[in-house]
Amino acid sequence: MKHACILTVLFIACVLGNIFPSDFGAVLNGEFVAEGGKETDTNGKTTLAPWVSLPLDVGELFFSAGLGMHYAEKTVFVPELLRLDYSAVLDPFTIRAGRIPWQDPSAFTVKGRFDGADFSIDTGLVQFGAACFYTGLLYKDTADINVNPGDSGKYSANFDWSDFSDTYFAPRRFLAALYGEFPGFPFQRGNLYAGILTQFDLSKAEERFHTQYLLLRHTLNYKEYDLNAAGAAELEKTEKNGIKAAFALSLEGGWRTPVAVANRLSLGMRWASGESSGTAAFFPVIREAQGVILKPSLSGIMVLLTDFEARLLHSLSAGLGMRYFFRTDSGSFKDQDINKSTYPLGAELSGSALWAPFSDLSFSMEGGIFLPKTGTAMRDDAPVRWTVVLGTIFSF
Repeated sequence: MKHACILTVLFIACVLGNIFPSDFGAVLNGEFVAEGGKETDTNGKTTLAPWVSLPLDVGELFFSAGLGMHYAEKTVFVPELLRLDYSAVLDPFTIRAGRIPWQDPSAFTVKGRFDGADFSIDTGLVQFGAACFYTGLLYKDTADINVNPGDSGKYSANFDWSDFSDTYFAPRRFLAALYGEFPGFPFQRGNLYAGILTQFDLSKAEERFHTQYLLLRHTLNYKEYDLNAAGAAELEKTEKNGIKAAFALSLEGGWRTPVAVANRLSLGMRWASGESSGTAAFFPVIREAQGVILKPSLSGIMVLLTDFEARLLHSLSAGLGMRYFFRTDSGSFKDQDINKSTYPLGAELSGSALWAPFSDLSFSMEGGIFLPKTGTAMRDDAPVRWTVVLGTIFSF
């Protein structure tokens, strides 16, 4: 059955490609991860993902699915529908439906592929849109939907073919959003993005966790400088605590320095409220790691960051980064080495490189170290942690 999934995908791609005028191909993606601290752990994944793009009389249909071979303690084959979407531009309207990529105006609350529809209208001066999505049919490890307190513990369990329904699918949420983009507001070189989003918990938990968000982001570009500021205000509703407010903020400024190679130096911060008598811990819909080695979600976390990226050659680019992590409460981020009530977690240093010798072939490397002794929240004998990630992508 496992091997039959990928054969079925390849068969569909070939049949559709022969019946309809289309563009089709496949992507082979490989990743190897090594992590260390007190102990060393290795894991990896190889995914083959055929795709087909079908032009229609009105719009376009895109299909992509894959079979991933995940190897850690044991090897497991995992099928996944990556995209199946219909899109059409009927000036001034744009329609997308199916499994489509989407992100919210803040760019840190909802981000990824979701099942549903997105409808927008471009008036020339502003663009308005509406979207609704369901998350319960996505593969949990790539969807990264944040697990609510009442969700099943099986969401953290490894995928198991013998328990497919309970170990494959992401937490069940219904999302609905209204959003707008306002070019040139309030500055000519800037863009304002604004929207409201609601999340309904469709799990079977006795204590369901519903959230609503007001989301804002502004981008500004001036000569060699750029600025990105985003914020979110959230209302959380549970039967136990009633309604509480939470907040999050992201700031980043970039500078393309005047040197011989194309580059960008950036400074920024991300902050999210923690649990207190007056506020709740900010709870984004997706669980996006805030670091390369230390990987907390944004809930109850503050991060100071700096990055430098440069294209050294036409086919080679590299980057260096530094993060310093703080907790904004003592309970949202849990780690086996935390044993103190203080908030500074420590610094992380990372680097990356991307080599693309051909347009359809690339190799990447990313890694770094986390230094717990640069903070005060972890135990005195907490080990230095390190991570190395090697990847390759081949398109054909």
